[in-house]
Amino acid sequence: MTLPKQEPAGERRVTWLLLLLALAACVWLVRRPGVRAVAAGAALRLDLESVVPSGPALLVTVDVERLGSGVAQELLRAGGGALLGLREQCGFEPILGLRRVAFAMPFRGEARDAGDFALIAETSADQPAVLACAEKLIRKRGGQPVRSSLGAFSSVRDREKPLGEVAMRADGLFILSGGQYFRDVVDAAGGAAGGDEASRLRTQVHLGMRRKLLPSQLQLTFIPGPSSALPGVQALGLGLEVKDDLELRGFVACAEAACADARELLQRWKDDLARDPSVSGVSSLRVVQGQPSQLAISGRLARAQLAALLSQLIAP
Repeated sequence: MTLPKQEPAGERRVTWLLLLLALAACVWLVRRPGVRAVAAGAALRLDLESVVPSGPALLVTVDVERLGSGVAQELLRAGGGALLGLREQCGFEPILGLRRVAFAMPFRGEARDAGDFALIAETSADQPAVLACAEKLIRKRGGQPVRSSLGAFSSVRDREKPLGEVAMRADGLFILSGGQYFRDVVDAAGGAAGGDEASRLRTQVHLGMRRKLLPSQLQLTFIPGPSSALPGVQALGLGLEVKDDLELRGFVACAEAACADARELLQRWKDDLARDPSVSGVSSLRVVQGQPSQLAISGRLARAQLAALLSQLIAP
């Protein structure tokens, strides 16, 4: 989606590639044979959104367990098998244990590194096995793994390149992040309240948008920073519900004078993408200005086009 892309082109591609691969991997792999079923009466589900530091710019979540079993086979055509391959080094495929995933990026108006992000997951994988796997992968790259204890979390990082860090809690909460944002996520998971009044307000905006996007299994909410290419756009919410077909619902909150420009941008994106026959269903998406300060996005696509759509979005 074009609206959130306000960083330089190279950084945008890396950011969205990480995001889409993470989310697509969940969909591709959760229902494959050999994945351990979640037993009835299992521990209470973790609230992933409460682990995200206060006031993110971007928040994407996917409820892996609510996706249908047929989705995996459809999406493997987009290359999902390439995301496997850790069984030889680690003895298991860590990604197969994912239940729910959240991807967050901090607000650009804050003093953060532009590449900060956090991938947070609820997983059924075994904590010692995941951390040992991370150590093996670091050594394979020629690095030197170091373990640390951070409250209830155990973490692994590369002493030679300490830009990213993996942490996991015994209840299956997994974090991949780096720098100060990693610490912020760990603090939030420990129940520490953070952020100022503005960040807490952004969190409430995210939560309000997400209630409107239910029952979508995949939800994206975005609040632009001060350097947005469309300064009149105040918020964006998109939800994708996977059923017999794909139902897309969403909205753009915008200053009245900016809504026309936002609608034109969405129309151009839709028209450009729909030129590919494999995602021709995108042409049916509707972008309507039903209120002076809001655009409504809606449409249905054939589920058979989901793999091609993800491939188009991931492409450089």
